[in-house]
Amino acid sequence: MLASIHEKLSSLVHRHKDTVSEAVEAAQEATIPVASKNWDFSLTFVGGKDVPRGDILSSDPYLEAYLGNPEDPLTLSFITGVHWNTLNPVWDAKWELLNVTDETELELYIKDKDKMKEDTLLGKAVLVLGAKLEGSQEHILDIVRPDGRVHGQVIVHTTGTRSYGKSTALSKATTAGPVRYSRHTSYAAGVLTENRNLEFYAYRLRLYHLYDIFGTDASEYNGWNKEYSAAQKIFADNLEGSQIRQALHNQHGYLYRHGRNTVYNAVANGTELGELLHGDRLKKNPEQDLKMVVFTYSIVPKGMYFSETGAAFFQDFMSKHAMHANRATEVMFSGEFRIFQDEHNHDDWTLMIDNNSGTYSPRKEDLPKVKKLFETNFPGLTVIVLDHEDPTLKEIRAETKRIEAETAARQKQRFSLFSSMSSKSEEPSSPEEI
Repeated sequence: MLASIHEKLSSLVHRHKDTVSEAVEAAQEATIPVASKNWDFSLTFVGGKDVPRGDILSSDPYLEAYLGNPEDPLTLSFITGVHWNTLNPVWDAKWELLNVTDETELELYIKDKDKMKEDTLLGKAVLVLGAKLEGSQEHILDIVRPDGRVHGQVIVHTTGTRSYGKSTALSKATTAGPVRYSRHTSYAAGVLTENRNLEFYAYRLRLYHLYDIFGTDASEYNGWNKEYSAAQKIFADNLEGSQIRQALHNQHGYLYRHGRNTVYNAVANGTELGELLHGDRLKKNPEQDLKMVVFTYSIVPKGMYFSETGAAFFQDFMSKHAMHANRATEVMFSGEFRIFQDEHNHDDWTLMIDNNSGTYSPRKEDLPKVKKLFETNFPGLTVIVLDHEDPTLKEIRAETKRIEAETAARQKQRFSLFSSMSSKSEEPSSPEEI
């Protein structure tokens, strides 16, 4: 059965590649625009010097950057990782901007991460992008605190060039990434899944172009499935519904909490995404069938939240998707995905992603948006989108469930994650998560 599934997957991949090749050939015949008056910038947020204290003795600083009004959801934004207990953070975080109008302000906010309450604004700096920043330059910018005093500095490196080629065809400023991510470690979940290293990872990808593709009107997103009994209980306007939503919120906070074990970095293409999710796995077992490794995800305006799906770990969750979405009543999209190397095409990385979510039951008609989203964020990634009723996907799910059942049968520890984490979460994330 597994061999038959692999043959069908290969057929899907090659049909997709034929379509992509035709599109590439057509694009190559188009006329490439000449250089424009706008600018492309490669930015590196190097770090900070003597940043203000957020706590009594030190800070846990990170940086937010906005190419425009921070209150506008369409504004391009960027967030570095957190550096713990330091006044001299080294972020070394890179951001690529395209088609930026001359004299555009880039607003930089330096904040202190707080695990128990809302993060604290330490100060702000401004960098004006445009013709004056042509070439490579380093900028040491004063940090202006909320009270108006100057305290500390933030260091930014810029490389500015005239917009050229495809960049000039853009109707507004945009970004070429890379996609920032945070990887959150849970040791309790590692015990439950019998992970040898006692670690379980939950990921957040800060995907770009979400509003461009899905729009800004939340009423047009995929709301919770009113025909699904579990969703009816979760979002019921009664005491039981309120308690379930609080439990899901606590579970989300537990898995996505920020701490010293949280890893912050970026992925620029399909290969790096595949290496992020499977690199360690392939080192331990190069022969493992990655097509049978399933991730459950939810995409909301703050990004894509996901983790590997496992029967043992998730058996007590009323809804994996509502947990990843932090009990949101609507999502841009949700479902499951697999990412694997296509052995029939130079081991290129392929993402097979679906709408298999009972809680939100995303529309089949929105699958092309998901395809566009991932192809835009991860150049070189082959993306196959499948409806949850697709016959090939049903076969793959059946085989995956069989493997999961075998894994669950080998479990030696029988803990109830729902009961142990539903009343409270250790070190909950602040209300506005990174």
